[in-house]
Amino acid sequence: MKQVTSIGLVNNMGDEALSVTERQFSDLLNAAAGDREVRLHVFAFQHRSRSPAALRYINTRCKPASSIPDYKLDGLIITGAPPQSSRLCDESYWRELVEIIDWAKSNTTSVILSCLAAHAGVLHLDGIERRRLGEKCFGVFTFTAQRDHPLVGRRGSTRVAPHARHNELLPSDLEYAGYDILTSSPRHGVDVFTKSFGSLFVFLQGHPEYDATRLAREYRRDLGDTFRHFNGDALRPPSAPKGYFAIEHEPELQLLERRVLANPSSLTAEDLSIIDARTPSMAIWRDDAVSFYRGWIDEIVAPIHPALRAFPSKTFPLFN
Repeated sequence: MKQVTSIGLVNNMGDEALSVTERQFSDLLNAAAGDREVRLHVFAFQHRSRSPAALRYINTRCKPASSIPDYKLDGLIITGAPPQSSRLCDESYWRELVEIIDWAKSNTTSVILSCLAAHAGVLHLDGIERRRLGEKCFGVFTFTAQRDHPLVGRRGSTRVAPHARHNELLPSDLEYAGYDILTSSPRHGVDVFTKSFGSLFVFLQGHPEYDATRLAREYRRDLGDTFRHFNGDALRPPSAPKGYFAIEHEPELQLLERRVLANPSSLTAEDLSIIDARTPSMAIWRDDAVSFYRGWIDEIVAPIHPALRAFPSKTFPLFN
């Protein structure tokens, strides 16, 4: 009988992204599972305002995050969320989040905190405050491994990952508090970093789980919400994700941006169809994402010396 690896996913994404986020993580873990059998349990925080449609999804697909201690989880993933407050500790789900983080220290082998959850995690664990960027870090970027590690390969190797964030964590703050930076870029900052709290905590500022179309959908949303950007929610107007669309399409998209910025109400369905038509059909970061999560699954299944780990390639389906 195969050993079952139980992974929890706390799906804290925005209402419109709940189902696609579950699918993205399920597909990615399935591709990375190797010869492991993985069971995915999906959870959601209860203290958060949701639309009726999102509540139906949560009631159908998710278990309350407060029930996580009732499950014997080998690993846990906590997603980010669109911020609703200027301070992370004022988010309505803050108490639920930090209780799960504290529980995970001694009850899991490893935890992944993604994007805003990574920022909330270091704030709770070590008091490290994130910092606002002058320009949104938005696109597909190359990061270099700063050390040998089974999650990111050999020191000096590179990986690509999509990022979509208005804030950052400074490497100096992280290193002073004892975090190990695994991958980073001089221009785009820290990508992956870790620290052991009994359980190995893995922090991602990016989104390796994204599918090929996710950045385009966020770009559409940003363009359609131009008034909000001018009202101070971002320091600069929205722009296309860097390194994502083909180079030959960039002038066309820049022209669209200038027209929409001059007259935000002029955005039409035809404009959005241009973005759809230029959206890449393949996620160039997919192989790196699968490799990362394959290493993480091996980490939680067989926490032994990295030199003794194998990285099998056969996959098995996930199920709830």
